[in-house]
Amino acid sequence: MRSLLAGVLLLVGALLVPVATAGWWARETIVPAQAYVDTVAPLAEDPAITTAVETQVVDRTMAAVRNRAPQLPASLRSRVRPLVRVAVARAVATPAFAQAWRQANRTAHRQLVAVLAGRSSAVTSGPGSTVEIRLRPLTGALRHELGRAGVPFASQLPTSGATIPIGSAQNLERAQGAYQLLVRWGRWLPVLALVLIVLGLLLARRRASALAWTAVVALLGLGGLALVLFVGRGEYLHALPSTIPSSAGKAFFDTVTSGLRHDIEIVAIGSAVVLIVSAAVAVVRR
Repeated sequence: MRSLLAGVLLLVGALLVPVATAGWWARETIVPAQAYVDTVAPLAEDPAITTAVETQVVDRTMAAVRNRAPQLPASLRSRVRPLVRVAVARAVATPAFAQAWRQANRTAHRQLVAVLAGRSSAVTSGPGSTVEIRLRPLTGALRHELGRAGVPFASQLPTSGATIPIGSAQNLERAQGAYQLLVRWGRWLPVLALVLIVLGLLLARRRASALAWTAVVALLGLGGLALVLFVGRGEYLHALPSTIPSSAGKAFFDTVTSGLRHDIEIVAIGSAVVLIVSAAVAVVRR
């Protein structure tokens, strides 16, 4: 009976290791707005993101120019487009873009957390509904650069409508249960896993062997978590609108989940060390 109870405690504790790893990451990186904004801030200089933003802003600006001056001949519009492209590239390269990126991500984070927490009124749910980074704060810098480039009606152009979708509302709603579990218990799961493992080892008759098998189960669980992350990456990219380059989606997903991948590696290394040491001790004792 004692051995059975020890085995159950160790098994549950080991299975909680990957869950606790994901919960800690979600609690420390996704939930706090400042931590999330700091995580994605470097993307303001990522070529995949800046290229996607520039393409959207150029297309929307040219559409606005056509609406403002439909009488402009096509030959003149073809001359305006290179000016717009240069002006947009300059605007994206200014500190104003980095500031706009942080501000827009702070707003997007509120929507993201609202959907994950079940407050779906923040985003209209339905086919194609997304949580988006809206770069309206870039408008001032953009108008300034368009004026410098000599683009017609630069000061009269509407607010920049460039957006970068960061998640499908429907897919995020499917993750509500897991999110709420990880957020509520994220800080306590590592403690619970450790307590269960310690109790199991205290009850185990062959502690070195029991610890080795616990490490094996933990490593398998961490491998499963890494697989879930890999599959989730593919589903995330598949759910993005076709207007967003896959390179931009990959850059965003990989940046946001970089902390989780790092945590998985650290815990896996620790588990591997425990496995090697405990297995060696078990062999020596035999």
